[in-house]
Formats: sequence, C-alpha cells, structure tokens
Amino acid sequence: LILYLPLFRLLRLISWNKDKSLANSERSLVIWEEAEKRNIAMKQLVILGKPVELYEAKIHGDRVMFESIPKPASLAHTGDTWMDDKYTLKEKLESEYIPVPHGKSVTSYEEALAVFKTLRKPVITKPRLGSRGRHTTTHITTEKDLRAAFESAQKLCKFVIVEEHLTGSVYRGTLVDGKVVGILRGDPPRITGTGNNTIRELIDIKNTQKDPRIKDVVISEQLEVFLTRLGYTLDTILARDATIDLSEKIGISYGGSSREMLTETHPKIIAELTRAGKLVNSPVVGFDFIIDDPTQNPDTQVWGIIECNSLPFINLHHHPIEGTPINVAAKVWDLWSKN
Repeated sequence: LILYLPLFRLLRLISWNKDKSLANSERSLVIWEEAEKRNIAMKQLVILGKPVELYEAKIHGDRVMFESIPKPASLAHTGDTWMDDKYTLKEKLESEYIPVPHGKSVTSYEEALAVFKTLRKPVITKPRLGSRGRHTTTHITTEKDLRAAFESAQKLCKFVIVEEHLTGSVYRGTLVDGKVVGILRGDPPRITGTGNNTIRELIDIKNTQKDPRIKDVVISEQLEVFLTRLGYTLDTILARDATIDLSEKIGISYGGSSREMLTETHPKIIAELTRAGKLVNSPVVGFDFIIDDPTQNPDTQVWGIIECNSLPFINLHHHPIEGTPINVAAKVWDLWSKN
C-alpha cells in the first residue's frame, strides 16, 4: 500500500487523521499514546475517507511510515518474510531443537488423514497463514471431525497444518530487540462443574460473575459443536471440580481471561524464547506457545512454540486482567533512541 502513496496523493485520495481514538487497533493505540508522551508527532493515513492501519511519525526530524508498530529499518529484519508462515517457522525452530508440536503441512484431506493417524490424539488443524485463531479447530479425535476441521481451515488458506494438540493455556512471549519483555497467558472461556448445574447454567453463572472487562460467553452453534467434540452438550451436568474449555478462541473478547506472567516464568522458557528470537532476528516479534505450567521447568513438560507474529498485539501486555501491566510500547519507541 505504501508503494501506491505517490499515486494516491496525485489523485487526492488520501488525508490524515490526528485523533488517536480512531486508531484501527488497540496495538496501534498504545503506540500512539506512548508517542504523545515523548512528544513524537504521529498521524494516521486515511484513504477515501477510511482510516487504515498505516501511520506516520516524525522521528529525529525524519518522517517515518509504518504499519501499526514502528520498527527501525536500520535494525535486522531477517525473518520478516517467513515468520508468519507457521510451517516454515516450525521447520526452522525444529532445526535448532527448539520445542514445537509434531505435525505437517498438507493440501488435501487424504494427506491430512495420513498425518492424523501418526499423531497423538487429540490434534488440531489450522491455516498455515493467518492469525488470531481464525479457522483453527482443536480437540479433534475422529476422522469425521478432522474432515470438517480441514475444510474450515482451507477456507482461509490452501495449506493446512495438522499437528498434535498441546495441553495448557496459550502464552504470548513478546520480544523487543531480542529481549523477552512480556509473557501473557491467554485463556479461553472456561467453566468448572458443581455436580448440580448443566453447562448452560454454568455459562449463565460465569457471565454474571466475571470481570466487567470480559465479554459474555455467547451460546452459539460453534460453541455447541465445540462441546460435542469434548463429548458434552449444553444440558450435560458437569461433574464437580471438572474444568472444561468452551471455545478454541482465547482472550477477553470471547469470555476468556489473561494474566501477565513475565516475572513468574521459568528461566529456561525465557532462554528458549530468546533463542527463537535470535533465529527470527527481527526488532519486534511475538511467539505463541502452549505449556501446562510456565512457572515450572519446561524440560519436565510437553510444550512448544506454535506460531510467531511479526505485528504482535503488544497492547495485551498493557491491559491484562491479572498481573502487573507492562508498557511494551515504550520499549518499542526506545529502539529509536539507539539509531
């Protein structure tokens, strides 16, 4: 899009927005808020009256265009061309003996089925390209569910990854300038049984007792299909103290939760994320990984990195439901003081 700006200017199709409340994402908003603290002039590109995820900032007297997160061009960006490709990332991490879940990239259901038969169950499927869990299906144990999950993933990308389902919450490890600056636990919506209430009733109870920043869990066809894969229905009375997920989606937008855990995370996990960061070699990256307990030695657990994000949602570290917030945007702008 940046390449077409001269043409857009010539045709008078663009304008600029200086109101940070119109930022296209929370990720960009925290960057803008920190820029204001530092007296860095920042504005947003508007094309045909629509604000887009492109911004301009005046830094050291120069006008710099960037998408959401300002990364100095003078720093290494080795992995920017491949880090968002989940399978390429998997192969490169495996080559350095950095933990990843077992799995393969496939383009047909027959290939998916062949891989499925070799993996420890349950498995998951996901598009090789894409973010935020779109068209990802978890807890797959049957060939029928595998077919539906494969077809869902192919709606977003021809190439589909079939891999083992790791247990635990999803954690986001964000690195700036090669250093781990935040570890955020992201939870899907979960309920715990009483031995007396149905799942439907437990969802209603959860929605009335949650933090006001967390969205309600919405009962939908997708939720019911998810429960079916776990062997439940909305009318199942969940056993006392049994805890189950309600969705593949994580975070407060889906009724889940979050906790900042940088200071609690085991140093061996920090070391592995740092090694992964050196391999990717980019100023700002976010690794997603799954583990049962990040406070304990990872060598005693089955865990792995599942993907990497070139434009991580750093705002997650700014506003966790639990734990101490971390101003990652400040660390991003600090990159420019080194140039």
